[in-house]
Amino acid sequence: MFKGLLRFALITGLTMLLTPYVSRLFDRLANRAPSGSFLEDTLLEFSDRYSSALIRSFGETLGELVLPSK
Repeated sequence: MFKGLLRFALITGLTMLLTPYVSRLFDRLANRAPSGSFLEDTLLEFSDRYSSALIRSFGETLGELVLPSK
């Protein structure tokens, strides 16, 4: 029970702290990409939707490494 709460706190904290930075990074990279290109569209999509999912997956992986479920 305690490990589960600790893992939840770790994942939530990482997501809240890192998502704005990752989103800004993708925005900056999209601004440097050629206008109207597939790369620009992909980076903007990552910036808008997938940055929090990326950080959440990272947090889950880190939580599993630090506090294994078994």
